[in-house]
Amino acid sequence: MTRIQTPPISTSTVVERTYRPTIGVVVISKNEEREMPSFLAHLLPWVDEIIIVDDTSTDGTQALARAAGAKVRVIEQALHPTYGFAGQRNRGIAAATADWLLHMDMDERVPPDLIMEIQQAICNPARDAYRYRRLNFFLHRPMRGGGWQTWNKPQLARRGMHQFEHAVHEECIIQTTPDRMGQLQHQMWHLNDENYNERMRKSFQYSQAEADKLLTRRQVRWYHLLAFPFWQFARLYVGKAGFRDGTPGLLAALHSACASFRAHALVWDQQNALPRPQPPILNKRVARSQ
Repeated sequence: MTRIQTPPISTSTVVERTYRPTIGVVVISKNEEREMPSFLAHLLPWVDEIIIVDDTSTDGTQALARAAGAKVRVIEQALHPTYGFAGQRNRGIAAATADWLLHMDMDERVPPDLIMEIQQAICNPARDAYRYRRLNFFLHRPMRGGGWQTWNKPQLARRGMHQFEHAVHEECIIQTTPDRMGQLQHQMWHLNDENYNERMRKSFQYSQAEADKLLTRRQVRWYHLLAFPFWQFARLYVGKAGFRDGTPGLLAALHSACASFRAHALVWDQQNALPRPQPPILNKRVARSQ
């Protein structure tokens, strides 16, 4: 199936102003050669700078970014085992110069109606940050249920008034009062994975990090290996209306249940680890009598 792309951005999409606050995009990358061209192409017509914090990519990611022009700046920084993704994004914040920063993933796209809303929103002096929602795609299909629809976070904020926390599933912390937080109405497109094989690969990478968090919270018993995956499936497929998305919704809920099982299995194994068995050493007297 052809991957969905955002509509082309025309000159009429970009709001013309004699003055506006500058806006930059901060994104983290690791071997994103496939995503890089379309990601940059849809941002370059309207943003003032793009900061890419790259985790030592071994493909053409950095070369493509550096060839994109003066708006793009590449910072190479290996992912730190303690600070994780939050550390990468905070490095991008420190390097940026724009008045406002939009934090994105390489598989996200800003559709034209959201572009215009952002350009208008950052001119409001009464706001320091904005929440916005995502339209998530799973296997190239827009997902309306299963928990995909609940994402609503403030990843557009004034520079100097926010930072990220948590090594995995990083969270943007806004340093302002609730009355200065706004809500955008249009959705960011989140294209997620190219196929299910990529989804599994990413999930396995996250499993140990999830297990590390669980390890500090509970002693995993045998019944947790059944109860938590079952609860995760029921929560997403029934409670969050994943059934609305047909077979992709079923796949997504089962995938999350399997991810829960893997994390709990890793913790059980660490909490109940035994030394590797060794066979008894053959008695020399017995050996000579053989």
